[in-house]
Amino acid sequence: MEKMFRSVALIQKLDEAKSYFLLRSNADRSQLNFITGDRLERESFRESVTREVSWQLELDRNKDFIVSNMAQLSMEYTGLLPGMISECRIAVAFYLVHLYGNSGRTKVNLSDSNHWVKAAEICQGQTEQGIPVDPIVVHWINRWDILQTWY
Repeated sequence: MEKMFRSVALIQKLDEAKSYFLLRSNADRSQLNFITGDRLERESFRESVTREVSWQLELDRNKDFIVSNMAQLSMEYTGLLPGMISECRIAVAFYLVHLYGNSGRTKVNLSDSNHWVKAAEICQGQTEQGIPVDPIVVHWINRWDILQTWY
């Protein structure tokens, strides 16, 4: 049975009393994805999300962001994910990631690959502009009510 062990970064900002989450365009810009990391051998879920945030956003893990010590939600189950034809063993952990310092926030905001998206759009699986959001993470978010859609 196939295995998927993945960490998901929840990077949030508040703007005018509204909450937004950071998503990134994939290579062909056909959908938006959370920053996720497949857990490597002997790596913790927290280490994988830290590695991916640092690499994908080109940030210094010692000065530009901090990852919560514990997962906000950690689940393990066997199931079928969107786009897959057979069940797999799944372990997923969601971590809050906080950007700090002007240099890190500025770098994130200047990148055309980064998009701040409302929770309601994520739960619906696409932005107001019709850009789809990674269906696997949307599936998890809706399955466990991870994001509140009233913002």
